[in-house]
Amino acid sequence: MDARARGVIAVLALAACACVLVADLSQMSRGEVERIWLPFVPWLLVGTALLPPRWRAGGLAGQAAFAIVVQHLLQTGW
Repeated sequence: MDARARGVIAVLALAACACVLVADLSQMSRGEVERIWLPFVPWLLVGTALLPPRWRAGGLAGQAAFAIVVQHLLQTGW
């Protein structure tokens, strides 16, 4: 990936983080967090392209393990 593409990805991911932070600090997302933050998730996900490949694999495994632990501890119905 060239430097220009990396810069564009970084700007998009940082802009999404800034929007989520502003929404959180202004309490705009107080009651409907999922619906308001949903448009920013793809742009944050694009930011993972900047991570080293070794970290991506470990991060995915960690997220899967965390999801399973939360599922079992909270005994949710989904």
